[in-house]
Amino acid sequence: MLLLLIILLPLLGFAYLGLFGKNLREPVPGIIASTLAGLSFLLVLYGLLGGGASWEIKDWLPGIPFSLVLDHLSGYMGLVVTGIGFLIHVYAIGYMHGDEGFSRFFAYLNFFIAMMMTLVLAGSYPVMFIGWEGVGLASFLLIGFWYTEKKNADSARKAFITNRIGDFGFLLGMAILYSTFGTLSIGELREILDTSNVLPLSLGLAGFLLFLGAVGKSAQVPLMVWLPDAMAGPTPVSALIHAATMVTAGVYLIARSSFLYVNLQDVSYFIAIIGIITAAYGALSALGQWDIKKIIAYSTISQLGYMFLAVGVGAYWIALFHVMTHAFYKALLFLASGSVIHALGGEQDIRKMGGLKKYLPRTHIHGLAGALSLAGFPLLAGFWSKDAIITATLNYPFGGTGLYIAGLSVAFLTAIYAMRWYALVFLGEYKGDAHPHESPRVMTLPNDVLALGAVFAGFLALPKPFWNYVEPFLAPALAHVEVREMSLGTEWGLITLSAVVALAGLYLGYLAFTRWVLPKWYLTFQTWSENAFYVDLVYNTLIINPLKELADVWALIDGLIDTGYLALAGISGWLGEKLAWVQAGYVRIYGALMVLGLVVMLVWGVLR
Repeated sequence: MLLLLIILLPLLGFAYLGLFGKNLREPVPGIIASTLAGLSFLLVLYGLLGGGASWEIKDWLPGIPFSLVLDHLSGYMGLVVTGIGFLIHVYAIGYMHGDEGFSRFFAYLNFFIAMMMTLVLAGSYPVMFIGWEGVGLASFLLIGFWYTEKKNADSARKAFITNRIGDFGFLLGMAILYSTFGTLSIGELREILDTSNVLPLSLGLAGFLLFLGAVGKSAQVPLMVWLPDAMAGPTPVSALIHAATMVTAGVYLIARSSFLYVNLQDVSYFIAIIGIITAAYGALSALGQWDIKKIIAYSTISQLGYMFLAVGVGAYWIALFHVMTHAFYKALLFLASGSVIHALGGEQDIRKMGGLKKYLPRTHIHGLAGALSLAGFPLLAGFWSKDAIITATLNYPFGGTGLYIAGLSVAFLTAIYAMRWYALVFLGEYKGDAHPHESPRVMTLPNDVLALGAVFAGFLALPKPFWNYVEPFLAPALAHVEVREMSLGTEWGLITLSAVVALAGLYLGYLAFTRWVLPKWYLTFQTWSENAFYVDLVYNTLIINPLKELADVWALIDGLIDTGYLALAGISGWLGEKLAWVQAGYVRIYGALMVLGLVVMLVWGVLR
């Protein structure tokens, strides 16, 4: 019953606010939705403290129960989802003040939390897929929340359609697992693979297809194009999607399936390669953006790439550690951006900002904490988790020196664009026309909590010889991976190098975007980066526009077919009208026709 309540409470909020929310005055819908999200957080915490829980309906599908499981992994992820989600709910009470769709917005937020918790608590892949699709629907509704503007509706459709490509892979992967093992229960599959000496050849294909589902949901190359456009929704939506829920679902899927991927070295290495390519692409694209939220959106793509790099090399717990630290500083960056946008009356172009440190002192602290944590500033949360990922490429079984160098290089780029974001928004002189004002307390208080997490959350898992609470906590739910032993001196040497790289990137970014006149070659790079290296243009040219033209041709053919059918129907109707006179009801006419028919038959017989 506990697990059902975790899902049903926000689902109840969705139903109630969807049906009756219009009759409630502000901020009542926001308070109701926030309270229900907070209660879900408390129930997850209570369940974890009680040693976990499980619930199922047997024979929901042939050989597949409808099962929910609260263990160390789902509990850890559930705390992140509901905890960060609760803070975003509270922030949105102030951000969405005065919006006509205030109650509808909070109904959608609650639906998002309910579906994400269904995904997280799922004890079988079909139940996970219900939450997976539910989150996709919720994101569609939230990204297109201001649907009267065409670009917002287009962005929502783009996200929905792109994710369906990955979801098709998820479905095929489940089909292969079921045909091979006769079950889709995650616990049963883990038991089978843990005790099996011979692995079926189809396992690799199943693992690849499940990863394809993760590629769509977590915006990895080549299905990353939907995530920057997801900025069309209100800023709390951006924070919810990027920080704690939808985009980390793919990482969670791989981690929950670690018992499968630990046996698939080739697939795992491929995941790591896709992860580092995505990390580099996101970082390079973030460097040239002018929209305050799009910089952070491309940053999310890059950070997700780091998470997939971690699961690819076998460092599953480190990927989840980064999920948690990233949730704090990325939610903080988005909500701080929302405060800036709120202060400037909707302005999002950082070229019209600058100098906001003086006008928004509290938001400035939030933005600084988020940017430094993202950049990997030593001792902040982002530093510990990102350094752990980079180091893991050397001492985990599927890693290598090339991945280490690439990961360190992307960390350098990350520090540069994080400083660019901070410097152009908060330093220098104000360049806009609005009169900036600090956000209300209902918006700044959640950011205070997130800022504490962005600074201190990394201390939950420190390298040797210090404490690490995250790895032993998650170990029972993750596959065991043999790690190469690294000397203490070597490990701390790598940590020091990572710190130096981050500080160098921050200093270079500060000089480049506050003091230097940038060279002409950078302006060329700026254009490419601003357009995200024209990936959308390539997709439109090679795939989308040809498909649209094919659809137009098919529509023409379909129109001609319809016209033919309508013509046949018209002819039949015309003939019916002309022949209707023979059914006039007069006996003399029927008699005459009978005689005429007899004469025709006689004549035909004579002529034969």
